[in-house]
Amino acid sequence: MKLRNLRLALLACGTVICNIASAQLFIDQATFTIQSGATVTVQGDVTSNVDIQGTGKVILKGTANQNVNLNGFSVPNVEVDNASNVTLTGNAKVAGDLLFTNGKVLLGNNNLSIASAGTITGASNAKYVVTNGTGKLVKAALGAAAFTFPIGNSTTAYNPLAISNSGTADSIGARAFATVLSAGTTGTAFTKEVVNNSWDVSEAVAGGSNLSVTATWSGTDELSGFDRTRSGISYYIPTVGATQGWDLLNSQTTAAVGANPYTYTRTAVTSVGTFAVGTRPVLSPLLVTPKVFLQGAYSAGLMTDGLRSGNLIPTTEPYTASNVITAVLRGSGGGETSTASIIGSAAGASTANSIVDWVVVQLHNTGSNAVLSQRAALLQRDGDVVDVDGVSPVNMAGNAAGSYFVSVRHRNHLGVRTAAGLTLAKTTNTNYDFTSSLAQAYAVGITNNVMATLVASTTFGMWAGDASGNKQVKYTGPGNDENQLLNTTLGGVKGAIISGYNNSDLNMNGQVKYTGPGNDENILLNIVLAGAKGAIISQPNF
Repeated sequence: MKLRNLRLALLACGTVICNIASAQLFIDQATFTIQSGATVTVQGDVTSNVDIQGTGKVILKGTANQNVNLNGFSVPNVEVDNASNVTLTGNAKVAGDLLFTNGKVLLGNNNLSIASAGTITGASNAKYVVTNGTGKLVKAALGAAAFTFPIGNSTTAYNPLAISNSGTADSIGARAFATVLSAGTTGTAFTKEVVNNSWDVSEAVAGGSNLSVTATWSGTDELSGFDRTRSGISYYIPTVGATQGWDLLNSQTTAAVGANPYTYTRTAVTSVGTFAVGTRPVLSPLLVTPKVFLQGAYSAGLMTDGLRSGNLIPTTEPYTASNVITAVLRGSGGGETSTASIIGSAAGASTANSIVDWVVVQLHNTGSNAVLSQRAALLQRDGDVVDVDGVSPVNMAGNAAGSYFVSVRHRNHLGVRTAAGLTLAKTTNTNYDFTSSLAQAYAVGITNNVMATLVASTTFGMWAGDASGNKQVKYTGPGNDENQLLNTTLGGVKGAIISGYNNSDLNMNGQVKYTGPGNDENILLNIVLAGAKGAIISQPNF
């Protein structure tokens, strides 16, 4: 049906219906009015280059996909009753109600706008707006009353977004798109620890909005490792510079609401763009590279990597199991994993960047010294502490840029902490070398040297010998490491040798020995304690 330069008025007298069965509705420069209570049922495509007048309704009731192109013009009310779906091929506006009875509306690269007084009813996880391109669902003059954008990134994924605006009313647009990308709308897709969907939110007039955003997802959207008890909504800051990147902090994470579907809410949102739900991948980055040497593994400027060459280093960090990284202080850390190709003999020949072992990096409050966040990381032979990829700076994600004490701990060495606060940033790495001077490490309350001297006056390292993990190195007395080495580990058999990944392997060669060449008892007695059997070496309480 093609209407040009004529007026068609459909009057509500009882039930007045214009059936356009199996045909297209094409309005070309005509005045087309659907009066109150009247409906126009269309089974074919709809095209118009003018606003459709009146307060009646267009019912899209095809048996195959229907294309709708309103060229940016409006229709008073629309009912979608097509199980084969409706595809928007041009921008469109709905002045009144968009009712979902059956099927979905696919936007592609086109926008569907709902007027300031308009509504959407009947939407569900089977009937919604599919944002399968760059097009958005737009709500005009969105104010304090919450509006639910019933959107999903495909015909099988429903991820609605509810938004209210306590700031200046504005036209707010939203689309859902599959995956969460490292740079918001570009970059590498995250493969774990996020809900596999992003929301792109826009405003017509920049600034002035103050949004409350509630994201909804189903359990099937969650990728492996996603922690529903400790996640949140993160915003990607697109500005180039120190503030760039995802912005979610550990202090903003909480437990999800609901029972499939689930929701998170974020308030006081004043900047629009890309949002995602997750944990570590979308936490605010904070980069640091400490440098430490382990006394037990140190030899001629580098550390030995016998554990790596023997394929003894576990691919999952060992500190959560030993309660060094605790649930209450875990923050963005705990359960870190790497691969054999990074930390094992599969990584190739030994180099300065080969992995020696796992360590724990901690951030402390500079006022109270309280541990704020912990993360397991990897230690290279040259002393660099790197992230689980074996090369990158350690990302203490989820912490705001600022000044922190930074400490490094190891499972059988005494830890070290920076002597003063260290300024850390989101996109700029901060290096800190503990090995260059005793003054680099915090020494208050310690009667012994805070680190072991590896090369006189030039090179220092973390004290070896804490086989028992009690933050002391002792040869005699309660909780001493000699008993740990001899009785607990070796079962009292002095000539025994135990191979493997063990806290009593003080020289970190993959063997625990009490006697014979290269034995660990000599490390404990002669090297660490310099022959003084009653000596105790301790570290601060961190």
